[in-house]
Amino acid sequence: MAIVIAGIGITSFPESKNPDVENAKLEVLYPFEQVDSPKFKRKSSGRTTATPFGKEAIAINAEYAHKLIDSQAFVGDKEYDLKFSFNDDTFENEVTEIIPVNAQLKEHFNISLKNHNK
Repeated sequence: MAIVIAGIGITSFPESKNPDVENAKLEVLYPFEQVDSPKFKRKSSGRTTATPFGKEAIAINAEYAHKLIDSQAFVGDKEYDLKFSFNDDTFENEVTEIIPVNAQLKEHFNISLKNHNK
C-alpha cells in the first residue's frame, strides 16, 4: 500500500553526549481527525503531518535519508511504497527503501540516485 510522504527530516544534537547520533523520520500525511470528547473537541477536514495521538512517526534509515536528500531524488507530497527492516543499532523497525509509485517520478528517482553515486 502506497502512502504520501510529505517530507524527510534528519535531526541530531551536536552538543550532546552523542553528537554523531542522527534520527531520521518520514513526515506522512494522516487524515485530520475530528475529536469529540469531554475535555477536547476538534472539527476538521483534510490531512495533516501531525502524528496522531498514540502513534509514532515512521523511522527511516539515517544514511539512506541523507542519500535521498543530497541526491535530490526525493520529491515531497508524492506516493511511495515502503520497505522496512530491523536496525540492530537503534532497535527500531525503519524504512530502508522508498519506491515511487508514479512512473515519471520513478525515472527521476533512479537517475538522481545513479548520478549521486558517481
